Amino acid sequence: MIADEETILLIKRTFKARAEDVFDAWLTRERWQAWIGPEGMDCKVTLLEPRVGGRYRVDMRGPDGSLIPVSGQFKVIDRPRTLSFTWGWDGDPTRQSLITLQFIEVNGTTEFTLRQEGLQTVENRRQHEHGWNGALAKLERYLG
Repeated sequence: MIADEETILLIKRTFKARAEDVFDAWLTRERWQAWIGPEGMDCKVTLLEPRVGGRYRVDMRGPDGSLIPVSGQFKVIDRPRTLSFTWGWDGDPTRQSLITLQFIEVNGTTEFTLRQEGLQTVENRRQHEHGWNGALAKLERYLG
């Protein structure tokens, strides 16, 4: 049996931007679409309902043309401090996880934490870690 700690993903970053700007990059279709997804993936935000209970969908297309749809529901929206939502691969209900983002502004920068719970395996956590680190690098460039 795998311990929960082994399958929980925790990523921390500091962005050179205000907390409101980092937070809003997750809840505006044009902004989210500008950076979501790992390097090499073409991503389209096809649904975004930025309210508690609202849904989202992101269609990720790989370099080989394969389509990887991701969708979920917003659980907590506390601007600009906390954002929480489910993250699931369409067509596979066993691959549903919960993502909680924290944004703490310190002297004009934002200390950011991503926590993803409910990943099934250590390998699945590693894959998500790779994907999120790529996406967050794109977010950092997007924020300037």
